[in-house]
Amino acid sequence: EKYRGPHRAPALTARTLHHPRRLFCSTASASSASSASSFYAMRPPILFDCDDNLYKNDWRTAKQLTAKIEEFCTQRLQLDEAKAYQLYKEHGTALRGLQAEGLIEDGQLEEYLHTVHDVDLSDITHDERLEKMLSRLHSDIPKWVFTASARHHAARCVERLGVSHHFEERIIDVRSVGWVTKHDPVAYERALEIAGWAGPASEVLFIDDSVTNLRAAKQVGFTTVLCGRYARDSGEELPREHADHVIDSIHELEHVAPHLFVPEEVAAAPSTS
Repeated sequence: EKYRGPHRAPALTARTLHHPRRLFCSTASASSASSASSFYAMRPPILFDCDDNLYKNDWRTAKQLTAKIEEFCTQRLQLDEAKAYQLYKEHGTALRGLQAEGLIEDGQLEEYLHTVHDVDLSDITHDERLEKMLSRLHSDIPKWVFTASARHHAARCVERLGVSHHFEERIIDVRSVGWVTKHDPVAYERALEIAGWAGPASEVLFIDDSVTNLRAAKQVGFTTVLCGRYARDSGEELPREHADHVIDSIHELEHVAPHLFVPEEVAAAPSTS
């Protein structure tokens, strides 16, 4: 869920994780953390946020999601018009607020996720630059989508972008992390468990457009990349104190993490096999 209001260097020393991580797979997360497995990853994964990160379309999709969330809250749950935004501001997402304040039943959660993510994605189109960039990452680096929204929404987005084969259904969603938001460091602990990474969190790269999400990731020790420099609603420059690196778009990832990529001349060389 990506609710937006109606108006809206060197890495820090990281905590080394001294115990093996067991796979987090509760009843809520088992079906949505597809491709998560109990063996440990040998190479640190990269975690990509989905909306306004893997793609940017001037927040057109985000605005649709906002409208759908407000509609669900007012029409399905009979709440005041301003309630969804209030919940978002107080709890990180409207959904988490609905749960925390007892305004939604457990049996309505799936209805909520499917209803609010039933949006037109025609503004998200095939991205050849993104495809080329992902293709040049070292092939043994696990690539995951880590979204605060629903798995099926993220899957639709990467399909529209033409890059779903790079993720092979490796999507961590709100169900996977036990319904906590990406403003909560617990979400990142659980994401590491799902991705099977038992090494230092500082070796894991996390790319997101939300400074609040980066702050939570940094508390766990992630190396963070802020994707986008300006706030949606105000146009003001975003604070960067929790970002190890800043890029304007996902296509610039190689500029801040060149060691993760196969050199272009090597990638373009014909195979001798």
